[in-house]
Amino acid sequence: MKKIKNEFIGLSSGFIWAVNGMVLSLLMKSELIKNYNGKIIFFLPLVFAGFNDLFAGLFVLGYNGILRKLKMILPALKTNTGKWVCFAGLIGGPVGQCSYIMGISLAGPAYAIPISALCPMFGTLLSFLFLKEKINLKTFICIVCCIVGTFILSYTKPTGNYPYFYLGILFSLLASFSWGIEATIVSFATKEELEEEIILNIRELISGLSILFIVLPVSGLFGGFITTIQSLNVIKYLLFAGFFAGLSYLLYYKAMKLNGVPKGMALNSTFSLWSVVLSVIFLSTPLTVTLLIGVVIVTISVIALSFSG
Repeated sequence: MKKIKNEFIGLSSGFIWAVNGMVLSLLMKSELIKNYNGKIIFFLPLVFAGFNDLFAGLFVLGYNGILRKLKMILPALKTNTGKWVCFAGLIGGPVGQCSYIMGISLAGPAYAIPISALCPMFGTLLSFLFLKEKINLKTFICIVCCIVGTFILSYTKPTGNYPYFYLGILFSLLASFSWGIEATIVSFATKEELEEEIILNIRELISGLSILFIVLPVSGLFGGFITTIQSLNVIKYLLFAGFFAGLSYLLYYKAMKLNGVPKGMALNSTFSLWSVVLSVIFLSTPLTVTLLIGVVIVTISVIALSFSG
């Protein structure tokens, strides 16, 4: 019974991450975005990415407050591990999260989210290249299957208004690559022990704040920030999205602790399939043969890759 409970936590982390993507997708397809300047709308996912991570960070901050761990955050920033986490957050946030939501906006969650799940593949390749970790035959086969699944998944453009579908696929690949780099950096970090909730809190807050107050002003998109904070309905969507993002990460770390890292990662990776199920139900996304085959291959390959060490 305890084993089933632990596995359910891992599956829940994947499902809730898919829900996060669904909430953001529904927001970007809603009438609310008409309140934004036409020049900003294409890059609006960058604005939403910043709020998503900031609200996720604030949710985790509240969680750490309940656990009375807030006093551990500032000292953690002074450690080498804390500094590495900040650096990783700058890559996984402004690059990874922004690319992820751009991918959802341009290609749709049923296609973008499964491709973003390829981060373990990129993490494995980067660890092989820079950390000199070996790749065995099983790992190699999983990587090849990931590539094949991605090709099948993105080969046929879906029906509907997706004029920049293939650009969305590229953004999704960039997101998974960035998250692969982020994971490699964290793995390379020093041996100083920091609690998972503290690492997550630093990562999410650094990501959200850097997107909103560095990326947006530099990109000339800060007007999107102003418009967003003036719209209560948009903020409601983003609060929900941030809550689900923070909860998903907390459950993900919990699942790795309870089930072991490989199994925890594998259970979380089911968000590939959940994203398709939710897209079919809530966005009326057609369940094509290529979509089904592609997402199944990608999901199985990523899960197998988690166990291939």
